[in-house]
Amino acid sequence: MMQVLRSIERGGRVVTTGLSFVLFGVGGLAMALAVFPLINIGFHARDLRQRIAQIIVQRTWRMYIRIMALMGTVSYECRGEDILKRDHGVMVVANHPSLLDIVFMMAFMQRTKCVVKAGVWNNPFMAGVVRAAGYIPNLGDPERLLEDCAQALREGNNVVIFPEGSRTVPGQPRVMQRGFAYAALKAGAPVRLVSITCVPPNLQKGVPWYRVPVTKPHWTLTVHDRIEVFEFAGQDPLPVAARHLVTRVDEMMEEKLRA
Repeated sequence: MMQVLRSIERGGRVVTTGLSFVLFGVGGLAMALAVFPLINIGFHARDLRQRIAQIIVQRTWRMYIRIMALMGTVSYECRGEDILKRDHGVMVVANHPSLLDIVFMMAFMQRTKCVVKAGVWNNPFMAGVVRAAGYIPNLGDPERLLEDCAQALREGNNVVIFPEGSRTVPGQPRVMQRGFAYAALKAGAPVRLVSITCVPPNLQKGVPWYRVPVTKPHWTLTVHDRIEVFEFAGQDPLPVAARHLVTRVDEMMEEKLRA
């Protein structure tokens, strides 16, 4: 009997997971077509339009994860949410085990930009959202990307980035790229570490969305201490400082995920 109930519950989560993806796409398209054009008409200052758009995205995604929780698709918690709310001009670095990581991160943060891939930047469902919010596109120009991230930090925005570049492949070692370190050092911005776990694993790289785990997945976001970059900034040349900063972040991430 228990096995039958678990199978029914799992089947229900397959359905609600599919509904969640539909809701995400439709919601993004609706904001791009109906909400953000009104903001562009009503507010002429670019920075003000972007801040308003960021607030709307943050609150929409917060509502979105609550809806998923109410449907029984996921459960979640953020340890240190108040810290994230207070951060400004901080490079926020996180590991990337699941497709929903960025949604959870952005749902708990304010005045925040993230780096988006070219596929998202040009996606008809998401292009209007990410462009209105002033998110940072990664279009294959590393120098431009680093400067855009550094400038966003100088302006007081938080920048969220996954140094691994894409979702972690199960069973393979984590490899961090150095771009976030260069941008943080250029801007003199602190680095905030956030560790993400999803138990049991769900929406991993290479795993179809409908292959949901037997039990409901639970996301835990844990906010850790900031790393001040002034102790690295004096190192010369810049690549040496960036390498040391990445090593520090990688060691801390490994320690936090094993705790």
